[in-house]
Amino acid sequence: MFNNLMPKRLTFFWAFFAGTITFGESTTNRTLLRVFHRGVPLDIRHIPKMMTQTLAASDGMMESLSQDDHDCERCFAQDDMVYDLKAIGIQIVDSKCPVGHKQILNYLRKAKNMLSIDFDCEPDSRVTLHPTLAADMATCTGGNSVLGTNDPGSSCQPNLELIHLGAAWEAARSAGRKLKDVVLAISDTGVDMTHPDLVNQFWRNPADNSIGYNFITNSIDVTDRHSHGTHCAGNAAAQTNNNIGIAGVANIDGSVPSVKLMILKMLDDTGGGYTSDIARAINFAVENGAAFSSHSYRWFDDNEIMRAAFRNAAAAGHMAVTAAGNEMANLDGWPTFPCTYAIEIPSMLCVAATTSDPTEDVTMAPFSSAGSATKVAAPGVDVYSTFPGGSYSYMSGTSMSTPTTAGVAALLGTLGLESQEIADTLIKSRTDGLPNWRGVSDIGMIDAFKAVQAALGSPATRLRKNIQSSSR
Repeated sequence: MFNNLMPKRLTFFWAFFAGTITFGESTTNRTLLRVFHRGVPLDIRHIPKMMTQTLAASDGMMESLSQDDHDCERCFAQDDMVYDLKAIGIQIVDSKCPVGHKQILNYLRKAKNMLSIDFDCEPDSRVTLHPTLAADMATCTGGNSVLGTNDPGSSCQPNLELIHLGAAWEAARSAGRKLKDVVLAISDTGVDMTHPDLVNQFWRNPADNSIGYNFITNSIDVTDRHSHGTHCAGNAAAQTNNNIGIAGVANIDGSVPSVKLMILKMLDDTGGGYTSDIARAINFAVENGAAFSSHSYRWFDDNEIMRAAFRNAAAAGHMAVTAAGNEMANLDGWPTFPCTYAIEIPSMLCVAATTSDPTEDVTMAPFSSAGSATKVAAPGVDVYSTFPGGSYSYMSGTSMSTPTTAGVAALLGTLGLESQEIADTLIKSRTDGLPNWRGVSDIGMIDAFKAVQAALGSPATRLRKNIQSSSR
């Protein structure tokens, strides 16, 4: 019965997905942690001195340190053995350290008893892409009169028609506002750095002119040898009205992008990665001024350190948009992460997928997961976007719904809204309900036009506009 409900391209998707579920596993020796002393963050490198002083003052009344404890302390004292992710309040002990998570955890437990510290300490864990439909090429010509675009591939983008993106662009242009420049980070497998529909859309690091960072190789080469990241990047913000390729979501004016893409390669060429590199990517995004980020990957085991990473990024004004997943699950019974963190982080969104055909009743896509965390959804079936080698392709999944929503969020950012306002606006302007088989009632598809209308009428954006005008 399920296959009868699925679009033609998705029948293969299900067979592909069924063989690729990968649960969290730790295969690096990195340890992620955060330590507090009397409620104040504490550098783990300071603990050995505190322990030595406390032991000396105890007159032998406290348990002495073990060999593993001394190995931990020697590790912490070495240069380049502990990474400081200051923007999100996390530290990572490098895999070169001769002790692993178990030894560090035991050391911190002993320190807790001696020093009354509090801490979270997690092993590095494996993450994977949400599986998507394998590439399917198409020939698209003629532009799209509904969107008002001359990009030939936009004729194959009914998904953007569904969210009324053309009307949203027109409303924003007609308002005549000076747009704010914002940066949207794509945390994924990298990007085709020379793709003609993307090459003008990249953020540039003022330090070295790079367009992001590769956390797999610790380099600035973010070349996508998978395809997923390139597809997500184009979906979010490919150049629009340039007479080639497709239309991206985020930019109101195709010739002068106000939304630039920061490319954070934290998934390898197989689509796999680690929570430590996710944390490093989030930290990089916040430190380098990205107001938004798109995350189309998942893991299945809760992780207090990663919860803190997303929570602290949100506290710094950063808005993360994440994918619900393609497991056909009710997430309240089978949570995936980071999506589920959206329940407790109000400015964070987790996005489900809808069907993409404007000529049919819109429902939740058959593969899409959903739950209390998913207040919004976006088209995720047969989404046409950029592909490595300067080409274009269809893909399906909540991986596609997520950069669409992140693109609309960034568009609202150019109008002056900020993270919490944007999340609230997208939820309030969504469609009224979305038929689904997950038993989820508090969900609707995003409506870019209504969201822009709300943004243009927002007291907060009017106030900021008046302040900017009076300061000129």
